[in-house]
Amino acid sequence: MNLDVQQLSTRSTAPSLWPAVGMSFGVAIGNGFSRFGYALLLPAMRDDLGWTYAAAGWMNTANALGYVVGAVSGYLLLRRFRPSQLFIFGLLLTVVSLTATGFRSDLWWLTSTRVISGIGAAWVFAIGGALVSARYHASPELRGTATGIYFAGAGLGIVVSGILINPVLAHVGNHGWPAVWAVLGIVAAAMSIWPLAEAQRIGGAANSTVSGVLDLHGLYPSMIAYFFFASGYIVYITFIFAWIHIQHMSLAFGTLAWVLLGFGVIGSPFAWRRALSSWNPPVTLAASCVVTLLGILVPTITASAFGIVISAGLFGLGVFIAPSSIAVLTHRVMPPNQWAKTITLFTVVFSIGQAIGPVLAGWIADHSSLDSALLFGAALLGGATFIALVRRSRISGRMAC
Repeated sequence: MNLDVQQLSTRSTAPSLWPAVGMSFGVAIGNGFSRFGYALLLPAMRDDLGWTYAAAGWMNTANALGYVVGAVSGYLLLRRFRPSQLFIFGLLLTVVSLTATGFRSDLWWLTSTRVISGIGAAWVFAIGGALVSARYHASPELRGTATGIYFAGAGLGIVVSGILINPVLAHVGNHGWPAVWAVLGIVAAAMSIWPLAEAQRIGGAANSTVSGVLDLHGLYPSMIAYFFFASGYIVYITFIFAWIHIQHMSLAFGTLAWVLLGFGVIGSPFAWRRALSSWNPPVTLAASCVVTLLGILVPTITASAFGIVISAGLFGLGVFIAPSSIAVLTHRVMPPNQWAKTITLFTVVFSIGQAIGPVLAGWIADHSSLDSALLFGAALLGGATFIALVRRSRISGRMAC
């Protein structure tokens, strides 16, 4: 799908980061609520439904499989639909499925809603990144920060879900988890208004269909690193609140840690502003993997409240800089009319990694411990760091800022 950045530039007024903030609400819903909010609900659902850790991991894997389907189908649908159209439909699909998750407790129903929300979230996550790139093509001084703000919208979703979920659970008990999904759905519907409006405004820059094969020369190492990153980071998101729960830390402290993680994500595009603007993107990817890795390792070293605070802060600062670096990489080396397809292709790789990570880590937790599962996630991030750094030179020759 062609993103006519020249047309968009003529429609833009003074540079502002507010459009990126508005678009980030889509990520807050698709990732912050639908994917990460599940980590807060996992202990209650596991207790009420009698799940093993593997079964609990399967629910996130189902969501990740939906992400795979969404990424692959999005890549194909971009031949027929405008990026803005796919973003809008994906966001609406996510809001509806999020609300419907608590309607029934049957495994097939929960699996279905998690898959559907994954499909919608994948369209939002990947296509929105391309739309933001188009919106800020004529403002290079804001482009990196705007991209980071878009993906850091997940932090807003984490903060809001943390503020909402635990107080509601404390009031209704573990058996009342369906009500929490309904509350998340209502809030998501209200939050979707701004990104829907922004996508329609940017939609004027998405017009004719583009044929041809993507030139991915030099990008494969970054794709492999991104796969390992996705497989590793999701382990922490899936199981860290369960880890806090078995350490007998209070619900209030768990909420505090979760909100701190979210604020770390929100602040990350500003902390990494220089890196997103001027570093070689694979180096930024590797650095974000290292910071995320350190966040995962801390709980395995010290099972203390202070350790969790440090862990949540580090993890939040690092985790969403990885997709931001991929979006910046795409913007630098690919022509504008291939941004949406390239980012979506990276999202296909990312989504496969997300699907594998939780179920493998859940199996490890059932047969060993949650600490071992977290170490597994850290090891995957170490692999991502190595691949991104060792092969970064493949990208340098393609840079065209």
